[in-house]
Amino acid sequence: MVFTELPYDAAQKAGFARAMFDHIENRTTDLADEVLEVDPRVYSDPELARRERAEIFGHVPILAAHGSELPNPQDFLTVRLPNNEVVLVRQPDGEIRGFVNVCRHRGARLVMDDAGSRRFFSCGYHGWTFAGDGKLRAIAQEQTFGSVDKSCLNLLEVPVEQRHGFVWVVDSAAGDVKIDVAEWLGPELDDALTAFELDAYTCYTTGNFDEDINWKVLMDAFLDGYHITATHANTVAPYFYNNVQDWRQMGRHGRVVSARKSIDKVRDRDPSEVDINRHITIAHFIMPNMSILRQPDHLEVLNFVPAPGKAVGTRMQMRILIREPAVTDEQKARWDKNWNILMAVLRDEDLVVNRALQQAVSNTDLRPLLFGRNEVANQHFHHWLRRALDDPRHWG
Repeated sequence: MVFTELPYDAAQKAGFARAMFDHIENRTTDLADEVLEVDPRVYSDPELARRERAEIFGHVPILAAHGSELPNPQDFLTVRLPNNEVVLVRQPDGEIRGFVNVCRHRGARLVMDDAGSRRFFSCGYHGWTFAGDGKLRAIAQEQTFGSVDKSCLNLLEVPVEQRHGFVWVVDSAAGDVKIDVAEWLGPELDDALTAFELDAYTCYTTGNFDEDINWKVLMDAFLDGYHITATHANTVAPYFYNNVQDWRQMGRHGRVVSARKSIDKVRDRDPSEVDINRHITIAHFIMPNMSILRQPDHLEVLNFVPAPGKAVGTRMQMRILIREPAVTDEQKARWDKNWNILMAVLRDEDLVVNRALQQAVSNTDLRPLLFGRNEVANQHFHHWLRRALDDPRHWG
């Protein structure tokens, strides 16, 4: 088991400790300026959903995978994104490229498997064959098909970049769309993720959960620390303080530091002398739909992918990243236990509440929803989303 040190200097660690001590002692948390009203239709409006996919997800980098999920050349993954299903393929030079999972002949789904290793992809409908670099290699019974320029029938490619151990994709095959993850993150968050050495981790396991819930409902659930006592009384509530957060905006994105109840063991000490590492969790929220939760011995990565073509539908993706590959039965048992805890919290508690919330906001007679001053990360998310849609090509 590997416990990693927080990549902050002594002053910053002491600052985290002091903030947590003060909030717990005074029963406070970081606050927004005022209560925010949000129209409940943001969770169901088809036109807003269309705009989000076209104007945000079709232009900005989002998480598609962790690089360790494609360790070798010719490895591939099929990944569902808001606009397209994409096939990620590790190239011989180590780069990863992404292609829309559609045969260029008649529009059949080209790759049926979720993952594997393959030099070529052959369409199961008529047998057209494409190489791992997306090039059309063979047309079945070509002599009878007719004259076409094969160089114009390669797979449609989406922009892909590897950074911080992740595979990022812009979900559009439009030729003028580019990807620049560092610019999207901004210098402060990019530096923070560099310090966490995310590329040194490996993906232990991943899970996809398709739900009839708007993606913003789920993003909201994982931004706030206000619901722990009410929603998670049977799982993590005994181990974490409810409604105690230290918030920092990082350009478009943000960071939340939360306190574990184990912090009570050291609250009588000078903050500068406390090893705060095992007493807090740190979550980086990356717009529009991703969170990285740093635990002392692993990372939990959550990604909320809008379902293509409809407002109410999301694929919730969960990953556990660990510092060293699990080889022994003891190591595997430890991470399986962590995964089961995550399932109990997210699948068995959060999803139950949020399925009901989605049903409730379909009622006709509703008033604006309220986000309190204590729900500061949620407020940032909704403010950012409004700005992003009002700010074409800058996205807030």
